[in-house]
Amino acid sequence: MHTVAMQTMWSGNPCGLTVTETSPDSYTTGENWEFYDDDHVAEIADSMRAHGWRGAPLVVVPEYGLSYNGTHRLRAAAEAELEVPTVALRDLFAACGLDLDAICDEHDLGLMSDRADIVAHLPEDVREAYTLADIED
Repeated sequence: MHTVAMQTMWSGNPCGLTVTETSPDSYTTGENWEFYDDDHVAEIADSMRAHGWRGAPLVVVPEYGLSYNGTHRLRAAAEAELEVPTVALRDLFAACGLDLDAICDEHDLGLMSDRADIVAHLPEDVREAYTLADIED
């Protein structure tokens, strides 16, 4: 795993977070939301082979090996043999002036089981920029 200046088609990093590239095998999207479309994964992998990673990095919880978003992109990156740009969920909350642990404690939320409720605490523009807006548990 290493920190990089991200070379993608992503239009911005509104929170100014450090982006780390890592193997797609380092993360899973969780057993409760493992649905994916093989054809869609293949299309994304073909695009990644031709153009590299495009778009926002995945938002991850490194201590659990969990990616909060990007089920298809994560699988496609593995298929295309590309590293995955990531930002840590905890860093994203801190950049917004929020304490992830305090929010989880106050609202009795689990990092693994309450993704939608957790990301709802982030400002809408941040959820949009980091592709978290459509998360459903």
